[in-house]
Amino acid sequence: MSEILDYDHEVTVPEMMEARDHRVEMQRSIIEKTGFPVICFMLNVPGPHKVSEDFSWAFHEGVIRIKNKLLEHDLRIVYEETEEYVTGYVFYASVDSDSVNIKKAMCEIEEADRLGRIFDIDVIKTDGTKVSREEFGMGPRKCLMCEEEAHFCARNRSHKVSEMVEEIKRIIRNAKVHE
Repeated sequence: MSEILDYDHEVTVPEMMEARDHRVEMQRSIIEKTGFPVICFMLNVPGPHKVSEDFSWAFHEGVIRIKNKLLEHDLRIVYEETEEYVTGYVFYASVDSDSVNIKKAMCEIEEADRLGRIFDIDVIKTDGTKVSREEFGMGPRKCLMCEEEAHFCARNRSHKVSEMVEEIKRIIRNAKVHE
């Protein structure tokens, strides 16, 4: 995986598949190393451009929010790692706690404001499966564009990628102004 961040690079489907496989391998490796659940944080950015100055700012803001939320809940990070590739930014954190407690805390971030809505914070159990929001009574995430269930709009391609990216950029610009 290339570590040069070319903001003009258009990510291909094979690159995204390779990145996904790499994330799964990293999650497995970190769980094997620490014995604790793993947070895997990325931005929800559709389309072929996954890196930019604004996306980098939003990602690093997300990492700060994750660390602060874990502190607030008295949850301890035992290992962390950040990766920055043309396929996007990824933060991994192994946390000494129950995976459902971690996910509940991460959902607080995702639901806190519009910026949190573009965060994709997965919590991976020690068996390698993801904690679902439904496991503790939360409904599925809503679409940024229309408030339908996000997976419904994604599956049906309800919105133009260009319009979604513009909305994400607008959300980031507004968050930076109010910082």
